[in-house]
Amino acid sequence: MIRRIDVLARSAYGVLCGAAMAGLAVPVLLAAAVIAAIIFALDGDVSRGVVVWLVGWAAALAAAVIFFSASYFAWPLASDWVTEWQGYATGLTIGAAGLGLMALLVFVVPVPTYIALSAPVAATFAAGFSIPGRFLGLSTPGIRTHTRVGGRR
Repeated sequence: MIRRIDVLARSAYGVLCGAAMAGLAVPVLLAAAVIAAIIFALDGDVSRGVVVWLVGWAAALAAAVIFFSASYFAWPLASDWVTEWQGYATGLTIGAAGLGLMALLVFVVPVPTYIALSAPVAATFAAGFSIPGRFLGLSTPGIRTHTRVGGRR
């Protein structure tokens, strides 16, 4: 019988959703860096193209470090339901939505950069913290209790 999921496991899943956001950002940043470098090089500004390429790859490396370190520390603290396909699908979906929100805030909405970068991360964590058991038909995840039948005392 599944009874509840504790705050630490919910927090760990919120961190894992943020890690998924960083992991999904790596290929996006790599592709954007290459495309921007090619565009600047074709316009005749090769030095600026190289700088944009290097900064984009450095940002992708930073996102990969965030992904691996957050996953390494949060994975053991999350409940065992995270290893089911619903946990993976939900986490990646929340991470992709957070990354899309970040792109929207950075490129479309005129807000300060610190808000455009921190608000999606906070929203991703909050969604990951609050959604266990409420998405994709998951039952309430939590601590599993087993009853001994016919055991000695």
